[in-house]
Amino acid sequence: METPALHVQAWPVVRWQDIVHAYRPDHPAREAQVRTLRTNEVLSGGIRFARRNSHRLAGVGTLYSSLNVRAAVLYRRADKETARAYCSAAQRIEEELMTLLKNQQLDASELEPLAAPTQNAWKVLRPLCNLTDSVLARLPVLPEEECIAGILHSTDGRKVRFAESGPEGLDHELPYAMMEAAGLSVGDPALLLSEFTGATIITRLQPGLLIEDSAEDSEAAITGSNAEDDRIQRPLDDAFRSALFARLRPE
Repeated sequence: METPALHVQAWPVVRWQDIVHAYRPDHPAREAQVRTLRTNEVLSGGIRFARRNSHRLAGVGTLYSSLNVRAAVLYRRADKETARAYCSAAQRIEEELMTLLKNQQLDASELEPLAAPTQNAWKVLRPLCNLTDSVLARLPVLPEEECIAGILHSTDGRKVRFAESGPEGLDHELPYAMMEAAGLSVGDPALLLSEFTGATIITRLQPGLLIEDSAEDSEAAITGSNAEDDRIQRPLDDAFRSALFARLRPE
């Protein structure tokens, strides 16, 4: 059996903080900015949920399609028309997500970014990732942006090492404050995004989802076998995470 490959992609749902961080990268995230985006029709309705009492964060939360992040970037660039196209697509994805959650009898709280997905959560996350990719392929490309997937690996309190995923990935030294502003920690998968806007470069981090993939997984996806689907959608185990970090550790 082949060793499964590991790759990082954007978490298909995001928090309001992730959207605001994309809208105002150099400012603290404030809910007033959420209202600004919603008033200008560049933020979808989101999916509200109540967290369980045992959850580390109490109260009600809201998850949004990750397309809202790009809508926020486009709105910041004064491209309101394209931003609204992304927002409209995000709303449709959220409607499909509600159906997925209902069919799997799953609460939206289990999809929160940076949580360790359960086996049932994978049954929603995988088709949601596929749906998001399919919708993105039909939308205008976000210009002048580079996206690199990887893992936040080590820090000295001032700098954090971002290791690109893949056997030939490079390392990037980032300010610790950048990781903190994105609500991330060492060990988290993430996307490093760089926007080239004239004479300046805006760099930010976004939560990523660590995916296990293999040739067998691809074959199972084509055949649609229920037994294989259950195996594919299992959460990443500790052995694979340890193997990944061993590969990223400097010699």
